[in-house]
Amino acid sequence: MKKILIAGGLCGTTMLMAAEKIKKRWGGDLYVKIQNLWETGYVEPGYDVIVEMFPYFEDQPCPVVSGKPFISHVGEKACVETIAGLLER
Repeated sequence: MKKILIAGGLCGTTMLMAAEKIKKRWGGDLYVKIQNLWETGYVEPGYDVIVEMFPYFEDQPCPVVSGKPFISHVGEKACVETIAGLLER
């Protein structure tokens, strides 16, 4: 099972929609956690990919992808494909 963290601020609905789009594209066994960074910045270990809705993370042991395309919808499909490609590694 792959693990992904979608982290942002007050864009909870956007993060949930991003999670559904990633799950639909991935099609495999995927654990998705939604995290509000205003509540905590702690990241439990073991994620395969982190999607950040605003620049936040540095020096993570896994790839970090900007989730801004989920907010603006510009480049959203390409972003989902990038995330799927990282999960396939």
